[in-house]
Amino acid sequence: MKMKEKVFLKLSDDLLFKEAFAHPDNRDILIYFLSCFTDFTKEYLESVDIKVEYESVLTKTKSNDRSVRGDVIIKFDGHIINLEAYSSFDRNSFDKSMYYIMRIFSTRTNRGKKSYKKLEKVIQINIVDDVTPKDLIEKMVENTMSVKDAKNNEIYSDIFQIKYYRLDTLKKMVYDKNNLKQRWLKFICAKTAEERKTIAKGDELLMKFDNWCEEYVNDEQTKKIFADWADYIAENKGIRKGIDMGIAQGALEKAYEIARNMYNKNMNIKDIMAITELSKKDIAKATGLSMKEIQSLA
Repeated sequence: MKMKEKVFLKLSDDLLFKEAFAHPDNRDILIYFLSCFTDFTKEYLESVDIKVEYESVLTKTKSNDRSVRGDVIIKFDGHIINLEAYSSFDRNSFDKSMYYIMRIFSTRTNRGKKSYKKLEKVIQINIVDDVTPKDLIEKMVENTMSVKDAKNNEIYSDIFQIKYYRLDTLKKMVYDKNNLKQRWLKFICAKTAEERKTIAKGDELLMKFDNWCEEYVNDEQTKKIFADWADYIAENKGIRKGIDMGIAQGALEKAYEIARNMYNKNMNIKDIMAITELSKKDIAKATGLSMKEIQSLA
């Protein structure tokens, strides 16, 4: 009887990342991760009562129910940490991550608190890959964003932080296995089971985590749900692209209409271009003029 081939899934996969770090069996792993990516020590994190809030896809009857894609929210001793992973990070992902952190930050206190200084401290940790455009966030592996005032001075940095860790930048660097943060990131973005085991070798907790992930994704029920989820994400990316294209086309048609009306009111072609941000070719399409006529008027 032929044994079934094992499935490998990168830990940077959004769903596996959340399932793995939020799972009660991996609380020691989560503490180890947080001690590497925040200023909290392992000893301190082991001494506090850590509560993890996450609604798993695997407990739902419908894998495309949007409510199941909850964030991993970690709460302890007046702190809130939001944990996210993006296998592909674009402008929409950036906007979503900002929405999440603002939503958490704006609701992080109980009613009746008199001093805003006593509000919980909020940190968002984003593990991101395949960033497009490449300059969406700085190309360093680690980026920290904070609130700044009109003079560009950081404010509220003690209670509000957003951290981005770029896997696509890390892949181009010489890997330092003695750097725990780099080791973790390499572990998360490993492309094969063999690579992940090699990175984990010698680290008891990483080896344990690697074994857990391997067993978890090869459970028959889990494999089906992950496959269904991948199909759902692919389908919705197509829908989102269609919507974006529709919005862009609608905006262009509106700009054509404005350009046409401006031209009919004898406005200068250069002014029309400046106001509508249309090219000479677009102005020609909007007005019915030839490129030669546009060139002579511009």
